[in-house]
Amino acid sequence: MGNQLVGIAPSQIFPVEHYLTENQHLQNLTFDANLGSTRFFKVARAGSVEGLVVVKVFAIHDPSLPLAAHKSKAEVIRAKLSSAVNCLPFQRAVLTDKAGFLVREFVKYSLYDRMSTRPFFTNIEKKWIAFQVLYALHKCHEVGVCHGDIKLENIMVTSWHWVFLVDFASFKPTYLSEHNPADFSYFFDTSRRRTCYIAPERFIKTLGTELTSDLLLDWNRDLERADLTPAMDIFSAGCALTELFTEGHPPFDFAQLLEYRTGNYSPDKCLDRIDDPDVKELLRHMMQRDPSMRLSAETYLRQERGRVFPEVFYTFLQSYTLAFSAAPILSADEKISRLRKDIDNIISILSVDSDMEKSTSAVSELNLDSNPAATNLNEDNCSVEATEKNQTLSLKEINQSSSEALVIITSLVTSCIRGLKLCMSKRQALDILLMLSAHASAETILDRILPYVLSMLHDPLPRVRVKALHTLSKALQYVKTVPVSDTNIFPEYILPGLSVLTKDQAVIVRAAYAENIAQLAETALRFLEHSQVWQNAYGSSSGDGSGEAPTPDYEMELQTLHGMIQQTVATLITDPQSLVKQTLLENGITKLCVFFGKQKANDVLLSHMITFLNDKEDKHLRGSFFDCIVGVAAYVGYHASPIIFPLLQQGLSDSEELVSVKAVNAMRALTELGLLHKSALYELLNDCAPFLVHPNLWLRHAVVGFISATSRSLSIVDVQCKVMQALEPYLLHAVIQPDKEVLLLNALKPPVPREILDSILKSDIDVQVFFETLQERHNQRSLVRSGHVPQYTEIHSGLQSLFRRLIDKGMTEEVEDYLSAMSKHLVKIQKHRSHHDVFLIPQESNTGIIDLANTHKAQAFNVTLVAQEHTKGDSVLSRKSSGVTRVGRRGPSAPELMPAAMNKEWLHMFGGVESGGAMLRTADGQPVTGSPPRMILDSDMMLPHRSLDTAGYSLPEHFFTQFRCPPCQMELKKLIERKQEQYSSCARTRLAARDTGWETPLPPPGWRLRGTLVAHLHEHRAAVNRLAVLPETSLFASASADGCIRIWDCSKMEGRNIANRSRITANRQTGPLIGLAACPDQTLAAASQTGDVFVLRVETTTNKTPVLQSRQLDLQEDGCAVDVASFQSGPVVVYATMYGSIVGWDLRQPGTAWKLENDLKHGVITTMCVDPNESWLALGTSSGYHICWDLRFQLPISTFSHQENSRVRRLVCHPTEPSWLISSVQGNNEISMWNMEMQCRQSMLWASNAQPFSSNSHDNQQRSPNSVCAMYAGTVDKTPFLIAGGSDRRLRYWDLESHVNSHIVVSAAHNDNLNPAHLMYRTRLIDGVNVVIEEKQTRPRTTSSGPGSRGSTAGVGSAASSSEETPRPGPEQPPAGHQDWISDVALCQASQCFLISASCDGVIKVWK
Repeated sequence: MGNQLVGIAPSQIFPVEHYLTENQHLQNLTFDANLGSTRFFKVARAGSVEGLVVVKVFAIHDPSLPLAAHKSKAEVIRAKLSSAVNCLPFQRAVLTDKAGFLVREFVKYSLYDRMSTRPFFTNIEKKWIAFQVLYALHKCHEVGVCHGDIKLENIMVTSWHWVFLVDFASFKPTYLSEHNPADFSYFFDTSRRRTCYIAPERFIKTLGTELTSDLLLDWNRDLERADLTPAMDIFSAGCALTELFTEGHPPFDFAQLLEYRTGNYSPDKCLDRIDDPDVKELLRHMMQRDPSMRLSAETYLRQERGRVFPEVFYTFLQSYTLAFSAAPILSADEKISRLRKDIDNIISILSVDSDMEKSTSAVSELNLDSNPAATNLNEDNCSVEATEKNQTLSLKEINQSSSEALVIITSLVTSCIRGLKLCMSKRQALDILLMLSAHASAETILDRILPYVLSMLHDPLPRVRVKALHTLSKALQYVKTVPVSDTNIFPEYILPGLSVLTKDQAVIVRAAYAENIAQLAETALRFLEHSQVWQNAYGSSSGDGSGEAPTPDYEMELQTLHGMIQQTVATLITDPQSLVKQTLLENGITKLCVFFGKQKANDVLLSHMITFLNDKEDKHLRGSFFDCIVGVAAYVGYHASPIIFPLLQQGLSDSEELVSVKAVNAMRALTELGLLHKSALYELLNDCAPFLVHPNLWLRHAVVGFISATSRSLSIVDVQCKVMQALEPYLLHAVIQPDKEVLLLNALKPPVPREILDSILKSDIDVQVFFETLQERHNQRSLVRSGHVPQYTEIHSGLQSLFRRLIDKGMTEEVEDYLSAMSKHLVKIQKHRSHHDVFLIPQESNTGIIDLANTHKAQAFNVTLVAQEHTKGDSVLSRKSSGVTRVGRRGPSAPELMPAAMNKEWLHMFGGVESGGAMLRTADGQPVTGSPPRMILDSDMMLPHRSLDTAGYSLPEHFFTQFRCPPCQMELKKLIERKQEQYSSCARTRLAARDTGWETPLPPPGWRLRGTLVAHLHEHRAAVNRLAVLPETSLFASASADGCIRIWDCSKMEGRNIANRSRITANRQTGPLIGLAACPDQTLAAASQTGDVFVLRVETTTNKTPVLQSRQLDLQEDGCAVDVASFQSGPVVVYATMYGSIVGWDLRQPGTAWKLENDLKHGVITTMCVDPNESWLALGTSSGYHICWDLRFQLPISTFSHQENSRVRRLVCHPTEPSWLISSVQGNNEISMWNMEMQCRQSMLWASNAQPFSSNSHDNQQRSPNSVCAMYAGTVDKTPFLIAGGSDRRLRYWDLESHVNSHIVVSAAHNDNLNPAHLMYRTRLIDGVNVVIEEKQTRPRTTSSGPGSRGSTAGVGSAASSSEETPRPGPEQPPAGHQDWISDVALCQASQCFLISASCDGVIKVWK
């Protein structure tokens, strides 16, 4: 457009909004602000539906200008740069008669603006921006687009330091006259700074001041030739980056650039301001006069990898930060959520301590954006590869740059904070900032993190304010060296910002402030001391030479700091909420003492802390006082003892025993620190000694600790004269070493019963009178000689009922003495406690309305759920219907506790004089007139001797009377009795259900297995892998490797049928079947090796097996199923897969109900069993591991392994022990019983010639390769047994209770050299395991007739004497035993119980 526009003078000038409002093509834009105007362009900011945009308006004053070509050129550039990273071309070009419009996205800051804005760029940030500028140029030049006007004003920077190259100048002239600056000023000097970054080769010489048409390169020829070259952009970029690295010092103005073109000027003076020699060399190379000497942006990126630009720019930052800038645009909450998920890996990549391997693995874990625009520099033809020189850089240098790069992530986080909407996102952002603070410099924390954290202290959500407080306190701890400019950051910035929190409406915020104020004060003091050290070290050289010492300044600053913290602490320590005060005490009260010094700690802290003991509603606050008083007293010093001493005494008499315990613990700590006077120790010792018989165990232990500490701090004479004298009444025997706590505890007398102490404290009488009476009784006992009964004076009438209750609860004369010793404390405690009945109403309220707001004062009662057997002495209590009760066991009678202000309804309910309860009667049945007695005793109640003087009682009190019982109390007793019966019934039902859950339905009582062959079934053409019995039927199913499931009927095998055939056959053509399980409602679940798992329904009426549901497993992902089980409580199928998945498949709903993942390092799953109560599931693996999973919480709860890691063949549940597991492993016919709770082996069955626990390296000649592959566990007449079969083709019956009754039921079919009659079974204890060993003996054993013997153990299959065992006539009988491995066994019930065994040759045999 060039030189044709310079001399055109506009006829009329309009503001920029004039053009926007009159243009119908831009009606969707709303004018927002004027961004400046020049002769060339008018620039405005406008609003659109997608956000703010920048509109550049070119007013048309000469219609002959070829603007259409420029519009086309701008659209071509937009298309080429649509996928370019860090480039923001004009998105829209509009041409009208009056003006041309260029529209692009609005970015708030240009690089020129951002350079002068705090916080200023760090060195790593400048390098990051330079890297992005070169990368943007590389992408532009790659598609044949040159910018033409690169300067700081055309490089935009976001708040997270993402760079955009904007305002591509395709419409500006390529060449300018060196003698006429008008073109430069018109097109390029829009900022009026006179800086010139145009490449020297773009200036041409002219013949004179008036340009001829032959020498002028007009706009049409410029457009056609496209004379802009990448080298021109490289020069301009080098100038812009030089101004960036020199803190705003431009390398050239217009005149200097022309001189540089002729060689009369050098920018070295400007470049010398750059400290980094590599950066200086890069920029000098980019600004060379000869364009042929300048390299491409791609080459610069490759050349400076690892030198100027850290490796992490190429491997991580470029692609990761692009995900937050490219489409789809994430919201602020989404960005923070992703950053929180990735921050651990980001820190491991960018921290100083990370190594290259750790960083590489962390990068692979991050889900980097897969946008093609985010293609890493390593992937395409513009890949940037490090040169050999850069590859030799040390790991320390790389890590240092990476650690500095965390400031870029910090900017990314802080840029999102203002846009956060969710509470969780705000808290996550604070978490990220805190994690970054641990690796950031002091300048980064104070300048970039702290302002955002403080701003979140004013968030409307209390949880965010709390989190911000914790983050602020912890982040400031990471500041180790304080910059000089930030020495007064606490009094001038932080503490004023926190002052509003002391009056925050949310209690949790004030509590959080109280929790952190001590740490903040400590950090503030450290900042001040650091500044003082710096001033002492460097202040004199930088001062004005006056020689004035810095001490007054330090003292003044410290006084200011003390004043601000003191005001905050005083507000928090007097907060109306106890939680705030308690939090302040428990979180750094000692640190505050150190901060304030001894005098202020005594005046400010201790004086306020004492008032906490006046809060009688919050026992935890009072307890916290005694927890923290030790630290305060230790700092204040010895002179605090007179202040603390009465407080400790007050704690002993506190109404809450928890507070008393903590008070005694404080005494012990203060004694060990030597902060109590000896006289105070003696007095506290005498006060604490009676608590040695207190019913509270914690209190007794605390007192023993205090006495031991006192004994250690005193001399031997003082211990014997003072300590032992105070302890003597409470010790069973003398203690020589009272400083030993264990000796004291063992020597203590039994404590006062809890019921007695509670009765005294809850009574309505004046306990002072009660203790005076106890003291009188003690004095009378002391005057009586040994062996004589003292004559007590008559007890006050108001105390008689209390004495009888206490005697009934076990009060003896010794207990009376203990109570007298504790009287001083108990009197104070009783004054603080208020005893109210459940429904007591204030006397001024006589309306009969219960105030539910005062329910915290209600009395709680404990009721025994299971009714106890009443003794003879409690016979009166058992007569519920008569309304008779023993007041001695329940306290004063109901009328005695009723206030006079009770209305009629309450008087009737609680048994007033006019209520309709039972009349008061004497023992002979006559009604009693006058006032009812206040105490009733049972006729058979025995009182302890020498406890009360019964001679002084009046005659009516010796009568055993009945009194009026309130109706509501009668109903309550009946309700309690009924609930007790219901609970007992439910408990019995649960126990019965638990017992029946472990009772196997088969075999029936009295069943005996004789080993007689009933049927030989051979329809399967391959190995039978599993048997399953359909519950409550005579049917059983078999699954074979031939792919068939056959259903058999045991009831058809009881007659004289010659041929027994399967009733139903199902073949889904799914391959070999390896798992089968019976499910409820006559359904079967099966699994095949091809990954098919399906459920069949057995329809006995139609002899069909329709498939109800099926699923195909992914053999690559999960592998095939290895075992199948089912829940009997519901249609849930459980199957385990080859690659460790255990899946619960609920047939009532689609998909998977639950899925567990077993660790493959334990081996491949080989077998599985489910607890009968369906609470747990056990797995066996090929490496000998047993893993028990809790199905309720879906967690592995027990893992143990075989000592030789032998393969687990089969698992079954123990028939009588709920937590035991029976497991068979590879070799030696070994069967182990494991206790899953203890993870140990309890017993083992061993049917091998090898020694038990023999390894592969020993006894190889005797080691048996045979293994147990099939097991069935059950009980007969409550005797547990196990039937096992395996590769030795024998069926063994193991009696788990009486092992001598174990025997071989069925021998192998042929060549069985083991005679069952020559076997014996004995038990040995080996390594703590009961091992039952099968051994040969010389003489045949006699058949036992015990319960474990289930028939003869002679050669199985031979003719027996019983006609029932005689083989049926017909074809030649098959051999009785199995000829191949026994793969499974089961029991099935028809008219009698049958044993079914299957083998690997496809044969199924039925035995009885």
